[in-house]
Amino acid sequence: MPLRPGSASLALVLTLAGLLPASAEALLPHRAGYKMTLDASKNSGRLDDASGRIDYEIRGDACEGYTVNMRQVSSLDTGEGAPVRSEMVSTSWEDGSGNAYRFKTRDRMDGDTKSDVDAQANRLDNGDLQVKIAKPDARTVDLKGGILMPTEHVVHVLEAAAKGDSLLEAKVYDGSSDGTKVYNTLAVIGRASTDTAKLFDGAKASLSGHTFYPVSVSYYDAEKKDASPEYVMTFTLYDNGVIGELKIDYGDFALRGALDAFEPLKASATPCQPKK
Repeated sequence: MPLRPGSASLALVLTLAGLLPASAEALLPHRAGYKMTLDASKNSGRLDDASGRIDYEIRGDACEGYTVNMRQVSSLDTGEGAPVRSEMVSTSWEDGSGNAYRFKTRDRMDGDTKSDVDAQANRLDNGDLQVKIAKPDARTVDLKGGILMPTEHVVHVLEAAAKGDSLLEAKVYDGSSDGTKVYNTLAVIGRASTDTAKLFDGAKASLSGHTFYPVSVSYYDAEKKDASPEYVMTFTLYDNGVIGELKIDYGDFALRGALDAFEPLKASATPCQPKK
């Protein structure tokens, strides 16, 4: 059972990049922190407790690309022995048009390294992705079939939301574990809102008046047919790319993330005019 989704998938939930629809605001460079707790409304089976934290930072714009740094720590307590502790640290960059993506991700569990991935994906002229993997095993892999980069997917979600669409299906490159992971995704998009009654006070100055959408994205292993989703991420997506609330449902248990730290960062000094 995974302790967290693929780092790229989590980043795409927390990130907005690329060519934004006319109704969307420009991406806000920012730092955000989320306190993760066990979702008490879901039967967690043998899991007695769970806690953790996600700390996230995004800089850049659609012209220079987006740099994302993220750290997630988790502690799962089954009531048998010491809690299982995990840590994921990731850094990534994606260009504003979704044609290039490079990332490094390291996962540790109880201090031992479980995965260490270093890879770069580029879109070929025919639309396929070519992934050059440095770690864990040096190789080059071609991925076929209209696959979106992580932040490119979020752009498509926002575009669908702006048009009033409630569903969006897409293949999304994740790359976790070995650098080749692809998910089939289904996004369910709710009605737009501007209600900030439940918003963390430290973020209200930046988010008050902004439209947000309740979104739920199910992630299915692209290599398995007729299977249940590996996990489902539910979140509030603001039109400037900020996430207000977050829930990760792993099937056997779920974690809720509450925004408890927020800091807007300085935007690029040069105004960005993305290419059409």
